[in-house]
Amino acid sequence: MKQYYYALPLLATLWSGVSAALPTYVIGNMTELKLQDFTPIKQYYKTENGVDLYAIAAYELELTTYGTVGVERMNFDYTGAIQSAWYSSNFAMTVSLYCDNTLLASDSYEGIRYERASYLVKPDIQLHSHPISAGCDTLKIRMDKLGSVARKYATKIQAVDMRLYLTVDF
Repeated sequence: MKQYYYALPLLATLWSGVSAALPTYVIGNMTELKLQDFTPIKQYYKTENGVDLYAIAAYELELTTYGTVGVERMNFDYTGAIQSAWYSSNFAMTVSLYCDNTLLASDSYEGIRYERASYLVKPDIQLHSHPISAGCDTLKIRMDKLGSVARKYATKIQAVDMRLYLTVDF
């Protein structure tokens, strides 16, 4: 009997961890996205002293959406700011939105460094009454650093402060 005493709390903990790890998005709600919401995508940079070094080349987030069944048009608003460390120099990023792995929009943005201060990259993708083929069950946001692998390695993203707002267009 004693061995089952700890099983219920353990199963409850595992169950809550599984359900919390599933990102979902309900149409009509604004969501604030931070750096920790995105998964870093790494690219091999070089081997130094027998250790492989990787550059974070991109950040990606995939959201399951609800409320798009039978929808033919949607409004997509993705705005905010991306900040690099001041020593990262000038940097550029391409921000892309995908609906069910179909590219909706992509745009490149550049941030600069001046007198030990980094100025923000400010993505602003707004698509109004945008046609979608058969709903949008999955929305993917990808932010790619531009430039050489050395540039990607040296550019350290410190903060992401983005807002995503999806609405159905009837």
